[in-house]
Amino acid sequence: MEPETRQLVCPHCGNRISVPAELESFSCVYCGEKLKLSEFFPTPDQQPDEKDLAYVETHLFDCIRDYPQIYRSFTRKNYESSFRTYEEEIADTYLAMDRCVCAAPFQREALLNKFAEEFMDSWESYHSAAAAGRRKAEAEKQMIFSRMTLAWYAIPAIRDLKLSVSDAYTDRLIAVFNRKYPDGPITAASYTDLLSGFRKRGLCFITTAVCAYEGKPDDCAELTAFRTFRDTWLARTEAGRALIETYYDLAPAIVQAIGLCGRPDEVYPYIRRTYLEPCYAALQSGQPETCCSIYKSMVTHLKERCHLQEIGREMPS
Repeated sequence: MEPETRQLVCPHCGNRISVPAELESFSCVYCGEKLKLSEFFPTPDQQPDEKDLAYVETHLFDCIRDYPQIYRSFTRKNYESSFRTYEEEIADTYLAMDRCVCAAPFQREALLNKFAEEFMDSWESYHSAAAAGRRKAEAEKQMIFSRMTLAWYAIPAIRDLKLSVSDAYTDRLIAVFNRKYPDGPITAASYTDLLSGFRKRGLCFITTAVCAYEGKPDDCAELTAFRTFRDTWLARTEAGRALIETYYDLAPAIVQAIGLCGRPDEVYPYIRRTYLEPCYAALQSGQPETCCSIYKSMVTHLKERCHLQEIGREMPS
């Protein structure tokens, strides 16, 4: 009677190997790599490596704590380079997380939930400590900066690593975060989507966001009028082109920050009432200089209101 064998594929060299069923450990006949049956057939008692687990728990919140100023680099000029440096610096934590989860597949859900909850525990401890002895407004501002880092850097970077835990962990983290802070929800925006926001030169970012909030189409009369104003009246002078460049540096961050601040229902109607209606009326009555002045005031005010004073350039005078 022929002994029972298992037909396996060596994870190192990719060759098919035939292994006696009773063996718990063996070597690949092709590459000589030592293998264990548990690598092919996980069991419920498998545990993550203690060093990997300790590393994740120690460094899980570094992606926020170690980067208190990185939100300032969320500009058209700096985002790509700052993101790549950031991703490289935090990668070891999520590589260790990936190894933990892969080493104990029966504990996958529990580990991912554990890491998400531990992140939020660190988040709350960090901001409680930061708020001690500070004015409420300053503490709230620091919280917004951390949200920006989480939404613009941490979650996109973890997903961009494309590890087996990337989407699963960030999905859980977003769910836990949004249950805790429903007024300023975080979304799973990708690095590619955020970067493309700076490159879509055909958009009127703030006006587009307001019109989208109101359910208006991309080719509505207002957006068409503002784009014509930009491409004809503004683009014909050096000062106008400088204004366009500065606007494209600031506007994506402003639109993103409005969502993170948790007040779009308040902010977008305010923008409509205070700025866009007077701007549109000025264009309709043949007063492009007035429209330009109002629009510059809008961007400057929103930059301050969203705590983005240190992002991008000042609006040209």
